[in-house]
Amino acid sequence: MVERDLAKVDVAGPTPVSRLIAIFQVILISLFTFAACVNSSNNNPGGDPITLEKDDYEAPFAEIAPVIDGVGDDPAWEKAEWKPINYVWLGGGNASQSNLTPPPAANYSGKFKIVWTENRLFYLVEIKDTYLSLTRIEDPYNDIYNDDCLELFINENGKGGMHESNNTAFAYHMSYDGVNAMDYVQGQSGSSFINGYIKRNHHLRYKIGNLDLPNKKSISGSNVYTWEVEMKVFPSSLSINDNPGTSPAAVPVKLTEGKILGFAVAYCNAGTSNKREYFMGSMHIEGANKNVAYQNASVFAKLHLVK
Repeated sequence: MVERDLAKVDVAGPTPVSRLIAIFQVILISLFTFAACVNSSNNNPGGDPITLEKDDYEAPFAEIAPVIDGVGDDPAWEKAEWKPINYVWLGGGNASQSNLTPPPAANYSGKFKIVWTENRLFYLVEIKDTYLSLTRIEDPYNDIYNDDCLELFINENGKGGMHESNNTAFAYHMSYDGVNAMDYVQGQSGSSFINGYIKRNHHLRYKIGNLDLPNKKSISGSNVYTWEVEMKVFPSSLSINDNPGTSPAAVPVKLTEGKILGFAVAYCNAGTSNKREYFMGSMHIEGANKNVAYQNASVFAKLHLVK
């Protein structure tokens, strides 16, 4: 391109200045063309460049969905990147907003991966926790966050917004029994709600590997637990009192390449007090109060679905 255009320049023109200007113009045009080609290769199908902030995540497409067995050895996970769950949202050993000291590294660590298919998101989460407090498994409506539990936040349209009293986003509190996924919706009452909590068990399916649940410890003695999760992604139009098969809007969205969702992965870390002592998250939250993800989806990181 550059050589052909240079050949068209009249190098025998009347002045050296005019010849230099013509050559410079050709070079500029060629550089802009090259830059446009480079940028287009990084665009998503919608035509907008993918811009990743520090805590955003690119989830690769899974040709074959992972088997939800708590093992995490499926080929689909090989394409996904591990990211840490290492930001202190509440700390100091007593879930303080002002003391953001993290739990000792010997007692806790967490990391996650995400992949997707047309119908589901899939999470692989590894949690090291040296002491499991599981006093609320039989009563998940009783402030489940005060037990050790995994918490997954999702905002289907990626636009953020307040969600404590609606379905703009979901905050799934997942207990170690591999069954319950509790969502808190402020100000709600009725048969589906107890203490503001509703079971969203039909939204998620998950298994926890290396877990001796009756004895509240790991089978291997490593204190590392493998959570494997399959998630249906629902829009904000979902009924607050959604029930499987009865709510017209209880249909998960189809996932596509280029879709951007809001998300966070978090862990409620309880101790011998049988209360949450630390709250660890996958993203940095601005401001003094870090414990706002359950209210405000605008603080979520972005989840980009890519192929």
